[in-house]
Amino acid sequence: MSDARLTLVLACGERGVCHLIEPGTPAGDLPGLVELYFAPATMASGPLRARIDGAEIELDPRLPIGDQVAPDAEILFPAV
Repeated sequence: MSDARLTLVLACGERGVCHLIEPGTPAGDLPGLVELYFAPATMASGPLRARIDGAEIELDPRLPIGDQVAPDAEILFPAV
């Protein structure tokens, strides 16, 4: 991936937003970066997933998000 910011679609249940993310950000940090977009009671603990080419993959929370997904990826947060 490039060093440019990634534009990601972040979804929790039926809500979704677009957000710019530094590619070096660990995937596990994403919920804290976007918690203002989603009511805390709607986000469950659990692994983040990404939808890529119609399939869902589990993201490694320790690895940079830019190493795991392409720009414009859809990141799925677990919903309550």
